[in-house]
This record gives sequence, C-alpha cells and structure tokens, in this order.
Amino acid sequence: MDTAKLTQMSRQAVTDAQNVARRLNHNEVDTWHLLSALLMQENGLVSGIVDKLGLTAAALALAVDRELERLPKVTGSVDTSKIYVTQALNDVLTRTEEEAKSLKDDFVPVEHLLLGLLDVAKPARGLIAGEVEEGSTVDFVVKDDGLTRA
Repeated sequence: MDTAKLTQMSRQAVTDAQNVARRLNHNEVDTWHLLSALLMQENGLVSGIVDKLGLTAAALALAVDRELERLPKVTGSVDTSKIYVTQALNDVLTRTEEEAKSLKDDFVPVEHLLLGLLDVAKPARGLIAGEVEEGSTVDFVVKDDGLTRA
C-alpha cells in the first residue's frame, strides 16, 4: 500500500497501531492493533460509527484490549524496532486501497480502514457484530451512514 494515499487520520491510525504493538511487546501489527488505534482516535469518525451501532467506543476498546492481550509477546533481547505486518492487516490495507480506487477517491480515509476491517478481519467483525444491539447489524448501520459500497 502506498502510505501517501492515506489521509492524515488514517496515517496516524497505522502509526498508532504500530505503537500499540510495540507497547505490548508484539512483533507483528495485526488487525486488532489497527482497530484499537482507530477506537483511540480523539474525535475520530470510527467512534461515531461505533456509537451508531449502539456501543460505546470505550466498551469496544476494552474488548479489543482483551484480544490484544491474547496475542503472543516477544521477550528477551529482541529488536522491537522491527515490527512486521500480518497477512490479515496487509489484506485490510490492500482492500481499503482498492475500495478508494473504486470510489475514485484519491485518499484512503479512516472509514475505509474500518470497512476493510469489517470485510477482511473476521474476528474484528465478529466482535463488533456480537456487541451490537439486538435487531441491528453492522452492515445496516454502516450502510445508513453512507460508508458502504453502492
């Protein structure tokens, strides 16, 4: 993915995802790290979408943190400056870039990152869908917000 195609908020989310991985002694940045970073953004669009799902960003962030704690940690004399991107996260980033191109967007905004997570990262989608109020679905709410493909 060409990071120059990311909006400032998207670029910050990817950087924050890497920082979350480093802080937790993970040697890979995964979809959970990106979702965590998106939820942590102050006044971010993702928090608003989460609210429309009938959730609170803090509650979802707590659930994501529990998932992050389950990931393997690196200990000992390992160079934590080298963090790798998982295939799942790479798929999300590739998907978001394709989505932006199909919509003739020059840049990839955070809502495309969220859609990529929902499309590609099944565990994240399951977590969100499992937390949604009865009678609501992720696709429905996101669609009503105008974020899905036509």
